Amino acid sequence: MAKENIMNQKTQPEESISPEVKEKLSNMKSKLEKFKKEVLSKFDKFVIGIALLPPTDIEREKKERNIPKEEEEKLKNQVNVLVLIDDSNSKKIDPFELKKRAVKTVEDIAEKIDKNLAPQTMLLNELKEICYDGKYEFLNLISLSAIIYDKGMLSALKVSEIHKRMAIEKFEKYVLSYVAAGSLYRGDENPHDIDVYVVIDDTDVKRMSRAELKDKLRAIIQGMGFEAAKLGGVKASFHVQTYILTDFWDSLKDANPVIFTLLRDGVPLYDRGTFMPWKLLLKMGRIKPSPESIDMNMDIGEKLLERSKQKLLSVVGEDLYWA
Repeated sequence: MAKENIMNQKTQPEESISPEVKEKLSNMKSKLEKFKKEVLSKFDKFVIGIALLPPTDIEREKKERNIPKEEEEKLKNQVNVLVLIDDSNSKKIDPFELKKRAVKTVEDIAEKIDKNLAPQTMLLNELKEICYDGKYEFLNLISLSAIIYDKGMLSALKVSEIHKRMAIEKFEKYVLSYVAAGSLYRGDENPHDIDVYVVIDDTDVKRMSRAELKDKLRAIIQGMGFEAAKLGGVKASFHVQTYILTDFWDSLKDANPVIFTLLRDGVPLYDRGTFMPWKLLLKMGRIKPSPESIDMNMDIGEKLLERSKQKLLSVVGEDLYWA
């Protein structure tokens, strides 16, 4: 069985869980533990995380659709559980078939343990699509959830949501994009870092130089990152990169490989129409590097390789290096 909490993350602190979720977690603890064990026994390699979600907003349901009294009572007793399935490397099985099997199996397990258990089985690529479509409400539900099992993704989303809210509250309309990237979101094995990128609009800056603005922004947003990591209760390294829009645009024009990788692999947790158009243009092949930028980055790459070689030679010795 895969090890729990690969990123050595603690269960989130009490403050980050809503009172309703806390109460249901307490009342259903043994049943949720049984549910977790049975789900993992069936889909061990594929399960990324399991979390107890907040209760359904009944008043909202009443407004959006005229629900009968019987359904209202059912919703009051319902225990919402998220089961997140990794479909990024499912080459032997079609994602739709994987989802179909997972949903049926998970629902059967829940039905057997407690009729009030209402599992929501979601594929990792479905979660990414939700973010691409700008439907960030579900991320808020995850931030208020109680994690039952996690390989790192749920904790990363929770701490990112805390940090994102801090940044947006502080800088409001100037936050253009908040993007999650790095090894965790690429689906790499055993990820140990949480990487997020914040793009701030600096086009109307008049009171200070852009160099001064960048330094101030980085200090403030990085400080928020330390606070968010503490509140989120994560031990994994939480890395925050801050870009001003003008620098981001220059890097894009210069075909900076870091920015291209961010556009290719990044998942927007918040976007005001800046990140996704660029991501789609890159996918369409409409953002092309110039010959000058290719030569420049090739030169930088060669220098880095030579520096790494010299460093390795100094450690292992020339004879051993060439053996």
